[in-house]
Amino acid sequence: MTGSSINNIRHQAVLELINSGIAKNEASIEANILVECVFGLSKKDMLINPKQKVPENLEKKFKELVQKRINEKIPVQYLVNKAFFMGYEFYVDENVLIPRPETEILVEEVIKLIKASKKKNLTIIDIGTGSGCIACMLAKNLYNKCHPEFISGSNNYNITASDISKKALDIAKFNAQKLNIADKIEFQRSDILKDIDETFNFIISNPPYIPLKDRESLQIEVSGHEPHLALFVDDEKGISFYKELIRQSKEKLNSAGYLAVEIGISQSHYISELLQEAGFVDIQIIKDFSDIDRVIIARK
Repeated sequence: MTGSSINNIRHQAVLELINSGIAKNEASIEANILVECVFGLSKKDMLINPKQKVPENLEKKFKELVQKRINEKIPVQYLVNKAFFMGYEFYVDENVLIPRPETEILVEEVIKLIKASKKKNLTIIDIGTGSGCIACMLAKNLYNKCHPEFISGSNNYNITASDISKKALDIAKFNAQKLNIADKIEFQRSDILKDIDETFNFIISNPPYIPLKDRESLQIEVSGHEPHLALFVDDEKGISFYKELIRQSKEKLNSAGYLAVEIGISQSHYISELLQEAGFVDIQIIKDFSDIDRVIIARK
């Protein structure tokens, strides 16, 4: 049996999402994501035929997801098991962080450094890979036919993705398979670099950097659903993971190798000091779209 028109269903969902406290623009985006997931209709489809009727069983499923979003504050990406990063679709669930646009800056800056490198064989590791978005996008770019210098045969890349969570690693592997690059990445379970024997030219990480004391000030969508292991650290400034990563990187980075990390708000000063104390040089701080210090890169 057919139910209401897609236009009415979507409009009602947007109103309910807004009334629950979600910003108007976000509510519209989230409604579109749910419409595409449940009905298989894109934004373009809705514009072409806004009055088309949808099956009642799917309408019911759609409304249940909207209520789940409102009542349980589950991020829409977890409801549909889908998030986008650098234009590609990734599977996500509550075992991995939802990829953020800010992390794309980290990947783009590392790609610039790799392109500029004169070394023919480069080893790269993504620490705390989560969904695998960083490692996968590095592989996608480095083996992309749009960049013939990367696949000419004169350059060879060994990319490793590591995580302490087995569930996260399984998701990262699944995403690499979806993107047809599973053969370009080695997956290893490790607590930072403790279980890794190799050395690297590039060590990359988007680590946990939110102080545990700030947990209550976060949106419930983040604190209540995203994995705490990937979010929180228990020191006052949120830099304990960086301290250990920098210490271990000194041993695992090849000569003139690079450490590149995403950082939280107001952490650039502390992390720059840690890098200087450890003997790193050429420290660069890159800002995000909101003019906030977001990425730090340093050379051994």
